[in-house]
Amino acid sequence: MIRFLNCKDIHLNDITLINPAAWTSAWLYCDNISVSAINIVSRVNGNGDGLDFDGCTDVRVINSTFDTSDDSICLQASRPDRPCKNVVVSNCTFTSKWAGMRIGLLSRGNIESVSVTNCTFRDIQDSGLKIQQNEGGEMKNMVFSNLVMENVPRPIFMTFCQQRASNETPEGQFEPLKRMHHFIFSNIVVDNSKGDKNSAFFLTGLPDHKIEEVIMKDIQFTISGGGTKEDAQKANIKEYTLDVLDGWWPEFHLVGTLPASGIYARHIDGLVLENIQVNMIEKDARKVVVFDDVSNARIRDVRSNDKRFK
Repeated sequence: MIRFLNCKDIHLNDITLINPAAWTSAWLYCDNISVSAINIVSRVNGNGDGLDFDGCTDVRVINSTFDTSDDSICLQASRPDRPCKNVVVSNCTFTSKWAGMRIGLLSRGNIESVSVTNCTFRDIQDSGLKIQQNEGGEMKNMVFSNLVMENVPRPIFMTFCQQRASNETPEGQFEPLKRMHHFIFSNIVVDNSKGDKNSAFFLTGLPDHKIEEVIMKDIQFTISGGGTKEDAQKANIKEYTLDVLDGWWPEFHLVGTLPASGIYARHIDGLVLENIQVNMIEKDARKVVVFDDVSNARIRDVRSNDKRFK
């Protein structure tokens, strides 16, 4: 519906955009963007992203509402020489068939310096925050705070893996992976009491490319429960390697039910969990927190229905 290419000093304010044929808007290699008080309704087709910022800098999105069939806001970097950086998203509401915010996939360039605060997410089919680095850029320095989510099965879904997302990368070739590091998630309330057992915070890197320095604190997480003993004993969770992806994006369905009811973290170096409460509506046989190849971790005051975990 709207496409900006190599533009600067853009102000998009006080409008409603309804039912585009595909993405509502594409912003490519633009600078100094202000989006305020807009309303996007995009449900007629399955590829109905809201705002897609590719290689953009100095971006502010505030006081806006999204109801989309695909990711409501995307931050991407399809060119190595055009980073996506200095992005602020505040006071917005998200409803989506897929993700509220997706950061990455197209990630040949750096994606950095992102702040998301004072937002609500509800009735989202896949993930509230979907953060995925896989194409050779560096992803770093992001803060997510004061968020409320309802009916969002994966409040946070982070993956660091190898994948070809950009058409600029030759067929059969892959960008060398760099780093994914320094993220803070704080003051988050999630109510998934009406969902199924596949509701969790899911963070996974690769054995030779770990996600680094992640802090999660002051989180209240309500889940339906229902995990079985078989679920709790599940081992050999699939890695997001090329043979598993086989041309697909790193999506949750490739892994399936996790052995953790609350937080599953794998291949992380430097993880802090502090003041996290997980409330289960029904009994769940799984551990609340499961680590796999997590180093330099610190857990303080993590509890579930009055049971504390060290």
